[in-house]
Amino acid sequence: MNSKTRTELLYVVVVLVVLMAAAGLNIVYVLGHESNIATAKDPSTVPAGSTVINVTGYQWAWQFTYPNGTSSTDVLWVHVNTEYTFQVISKDVIHDLLIPALGLQVYAVPGHPNQVSFSVNKVGSYIFECVEYCGEDHYLMRGTMEVLS
Repeated sequence: MNSKTRTELLYVVVVLVVLMAAAGLNIVYVLGHESNIATAKDPSTVPAGSTVINVTGYQWAWQFTYPNGTSSTDVLWVHVNTEYTFQVISKDVIHDLLIPALGLQVYAVPGHPNQVSFSVNKVGSYIFECVEYCGEDHYLMRGTMEVLS
């Protein structure tokens, strides 16, 4: 076996060892945090006193449905110092709702509801957008969250 072949085999072995180590560490991490992952995916656990808003992502808009049955598209209306829980789903492809000012981000996945709870402590207007490329008009998936007193 010449030195070139030995060098290539060494590189292959090193890469395989690194990949297997990464896979092993990921498995250990996921198994050690299974309860956190299950809670994040379980939309049936809404914090007591939280107002549920159903959020639907679709190409290319966000629809918010409030507890009273009304809905809005690309504008979210909430009140300051009130806890809300988004229950998020997608109609078509994977979307990712981000409200940068709150550090809030949640995926919208078809057939897989996700949820996130939050409250806002300052009246104002905040932008939100989709940060998962979802097609040609992806840039249109943005809007404002209006926080009222």
